[in-house]
Amino acid sequence: MTTTTNNTNDHKLYYWITLIALFFFSLAAGFFGFQYYFEYHALEYGWVRSVYCTLQLFAFEGGDLPGSIPWELQVARFSAPLTTVMAFIMALLEIFKEQWKRLKIARMKDHVVIIGFGTKGKNVMEASLRKKEKVLIVENDPRNPNLASVKPPGCRLLPGDANNKNILKKARITKARSTFLLMGDDNNQVNACMLIYQLIKESSRDEKNPLNCIMHLQNQDLLNTMRSHNLVQDTHDGFELNIFNVYENSARELFEDNPPDHLGITLNSENYVRIIIFGFGKAGEALALQTALTGHYINGKKPQVLIIDLLAKEKVPDFLKRYPSYTDYCELQYLTLEANSPQLIHHLLKYLEDPRAFTTMVLCFDNKTHNILLGLQLESIKPDETDEPLQVFVRTNDNASFATFSQNIKPYGLPSKVCSQEVIIGGDLDIKARATHDNYLEKRKKEPDFGKREADVIWEKLSQEYRNSNRKAADHMGVKMRGIACEIVSTDDPRPAATFSEEEIEKLSELEHHRWNAERSLAGWTFGKPKNNKTRKTPYLTDWNKLSEDIKDYDRDAVRNIPDVLGLVGLKVVRRE
Repeated sequence: MTTTTNNTNDHKLYYWITLIALFFFSLAAGFFGFQYYFEYHALEYGWVRSVYCTLQLFAFEGGDLPGSIPWELQVARFSAPLTTVMAFIMALLEIFKEQWKRLKIARMKDHVVIIGFGTKGKNVMEASLRKKEKVLIVENDPRNPNLASVKPPGCRLLPGDANNKNILKKARITKARSTFLLMGDDNNQVNACMLIYQLIKESSRDEKNPLNCIMHLQNQDLLNTMRSHNLVQDTHDGFELNIFNVYENSARELFEDNPPDHLGITLNSENYVRIIIFGFGKAGEALALQTALTGHYINGKKPQVLIIDLLAKEKVPDFLKRYPSYTDYCELQYLTLEANSPQLIHHLLKYLEDPRAFTTMVLCFDNKTHNILLGLQLESIKPDETDEPLQVFVRTNDNASFATFSQNIKPYGLPSKVCSQEVIIGGDLDIKARATHDNYLEKRKKEPDFGKREADVIWEKLSQEYRNSNRKAADHMGVKMRGIACEIVSTDDPRPAATFSEEEIEKLSELEHHRWNAERSLAGWTFGKPKNNKTRKTPYLTDWNKLSEDIKDYDRDAVRNIPDVLGLVGLKVVRRE
């Protein structure tokens, strides 16, 4: 039984105790009142008659008496009928409470519908309530502990399965402002999404007033497929679908806040990046993919990725089947080893001997406690040949704190950060990506053919595939700037803004094309002529030196625009001192 149910039952018990106490008080006051009344007026009486007359008071009878009336009876004449009225009202409320709830839900409009009430759903609910938005929770599991946080009247609960069209109709999905699909099963998510899409198509909603549907998918492959689907690409109907993945968000946030290349890898540097991933589930795969998407350094050295997992021998080949071009961008190795094996440290030390490597360890097993304990074990490892500290990150919960017993272990993937409404709807992690697109639009508006390209629309109307491309380009800006001994700072920084040399622009442009190749090939694109979006073929998925100058100019413009893009969000590039 949920806490919400317990609280409701507690209130009911309080009301019934009050009612019973009032009943016995009225019964006692009436009994003694009648006894005194009969005695005072010298009338024949007995205890049976006094009880009978008292009970009549509860039926609104027998209270109109001649002569002087004792105060006990005066009180009972009012408290007894009041007891009856209260009991009647409570009975009516009990009988019609479900109908009343349904009536309240049936009148909802312009509300936020949250389907699935885990950590992500709870965070979205709290953020929506802070904005004074009306919220409706659709949850199929009555034992969900998060239901304790559902607080009417701002937030209401509709029990039921979102894969049932009738439940979606009861949730007034066609009248909602937005809906969040946050169930734990991808199949249920997609099925519910299709049902919602059908209901919207049957309604009067159009592109001027679309339903904003935000859907979480756990499977990275399904994520890439859905982002290129027509359902997502079509922005000219009443259904606007945005898809996200918390594992992808966690990986992006980790590399943005804690760059694996530290202060940067410059052109003549011998350093390279090594990422050691413990646990190759969904979180581990997302980290491996993010390494391939952002791990493009100006000295040309590939990142090295080491997977440690008891089932690595099966998981890694399966991963490479799904992403056959992965090894073009990362050197991938694995150890089939239990993480708590006594041999773990011995095996690790062999990979930590090279002083040129910038090593980051990430513990992303599903068991958060296991991650913490293993992190403490790894904290003491430090190769003698280098002064560079190991970066150790642990996937954990919000309530875990390392500050009291460790200065070197850092949490990542905290639900409060990667599951917040701001991140889910593309806020915090997409600031630079939005600015990239805004900068593109500003320049495109000056062209005579503006409006003829699919990307010539505002961010809210931009397809998921284009949005995702902007995200990946923005995620790599820091790598590029560190590669030429620069850093991104606030515009308040007193240092002068850096100006790129033509040589730097050319090197960074080639690097940008290499990054773009990784983005496209990992998304399933292959080389082919002519370009075909349906078959995912492009003639530009090739080496830099094989591109024409006009195509190279796209990458050069992307590099030249970096200062302008950053300026839109209050940032600038300066030379590192």
